[in-house]
Amino acid sequence: MSVAGILALVAVLVIGASILWSTLRTGMPPMPSLGASRRAMVSLVEQPPTGAIVDMGSGWGTLALAFARRFPDTPIVGYEVSFFPWLFSVCLARVLGLGNLRFRRLDFRNAELMGASVVVCYLMPSGMELVRRRLESDPGDVDTVISHYFALRGWEADHVLELPDLYQTPVYRYRLSPSQP
Repeated sequence: MSVAGILALVAVLVIGASILWSTLRTGMPPMPSLGASRRAMVSLVEQPPTGAIVDMGSGWGTLALAFARRFPDTPIVGYEVSFFPWLFSVCLARVLGLGNLRFRRLDFRNAELMGASVVVCYLMPSGMELVRRRLESDPGDVDTVISHYFALRGWEADHVLELPDLYQTPVYRYRLSPSQP
């Protein structure tokens, strides 16, 4: 095997180990939002929100990128703890020159929600439970939550899209009123 081949193999192993470590630590793998689900989630925000859009667990940055393109005057913040997906996202945002998009290497459980109008997430059920508890205890300025595939247990979505795929994947939108989550 050539030196370049060995270096490539080592890089793949290091990246894989890093992602595995973050996944084991948080219970959340960095899952990319594919085209149809991204478009569905973006479509559920009909008008530019009054505050930021926060992507809780932004993974490879594809969902946050879609929101940044759709709402160029709205701040978009992605939170990702896994190093290589976060680094990829930061590089992608810089290459594309999206000034309204930034990524923070921070666990979504510590995301800053003050000033955020919309929270979007594609998290495992345990992550969705953490989001639900967080928003019930301190919703900040959040008035809309959009979730791909996994629902917020105990909450009633105001809109559910079913994607035309094999699994009829649901995308949920929740509206928070001042008296509720």
